[in-house]
Amino acid sequence: IAGHWAEQSIKELVASRAISGYPDATFKPDSNITRAEFATILVKAYNLTAPSGKVFSDTREHWAKSAIGTAYAHNIVSGHSDSEFRPDDNITREQMAIMIVQAEKLATQEGELTFADAKKISYWSRDAVLTANKAGIISGYPDNTFRPQGHATRAEAVTVVLKGIR
Repeated sequence: IAGHWAEQSIKELVASRAISGYPDATFKPDSNITRAEFATILVKAYNLTAPSGKVFSDTREHWAKSAIGTAYAHNIVSGHSDSEFRPDDNITREQMAIMIVQAEKLATQEGELTFADAKKISYWSRDAVLTANKAGIISGYPDNTFRPQGHATRAEAVTVVLKGIR
């Protein structure tokens, strides 16, 4: 992570124990992050607990079953259906926006999305993207795109979570 644009944010979130690196002592900031990993980070960063949470059919034997259930109990995540979460799918930027807005319990903001690719943002995530953007939690890229269906990286996830908890 030395010299990476998110180096300080990574160090801060690692120090809080909300995220960790890999056994080979790497962090891989530019690697994609899964839905399960992001849900787990949120549960740890926000110190969430739940006596029991929903268990999806595809999380029964998953390493993040407890964190996903806790995030569901706190209305941070939902499944792709009532029975399926898809924990190992890479999280998209618009899915990440929804989860951070839910974790922060932010009120929906009014306004227009001004990203060059705003029309590509799914109808079900538009309010969350706008709200997270107006709150300064998530931003676009230097070319004024949001890339809503793009997969979020570990560095992007760290940055979003830190901006949320600050």
